[in-house]
Amino acid sequence: MTEQNVLLEDMCTRPGMDRDGNMVEVQATKYLICLSDGLRYGLDAEQVVEIITDHTITPLPCVPEYVRGVINLRGQIIPVIDLRLRLGKMPQEDCCIMVVNVENESISILVDGVEKMVDIPKGAILPVPTQQSNQKLVSGMCSLPGGGTMLILDCDMLLHG
Repeated sequence: MTEQNVLLEDMCTRPGMDRDGNMVEVQATKYLICLSDGLRYGLDAEQVVEIITDHTITPLPCVPEYVRGVINLRGQIIPVIDLRLRLGKMPQEDCCIMVVNVENESISILVDGVEKMVDIPKGAILPVPTQQSNQKLVSGMCSLPGGGTMLILDCDMLLHG
């Protein structure tokens, strides 16, 4: 088979089906899509604990600008990281809080909104182009089934980067 035929055959295959048209199990990861500054970011759904739409943030002194403060969630004090500020954008007042578990620590991320949950096949996630050095908090990207692009948010880098 020539290289061109292999490329054409690969383009005809669909996730969930092998080259003969038989159903196969495709490993996929669930991502929760959140919005920030007009971009879609995906967080591994296993890391997401809950979504809060109305909570008081208590400011803290002597912390980086992107740490908006802390929230008291049922007696647990959780830091709030503003994703817009972390990415060097302007803050927005109308937003929601996503509580996530990163390395057994709870943190919350301030985002513009939450869109939906999607299943993304592991092979569909592509590396971020090297020219995008300003996207150090993004570990990959992929096309969404309904159109558009989702950037995979690296929560470890968000916390420690």
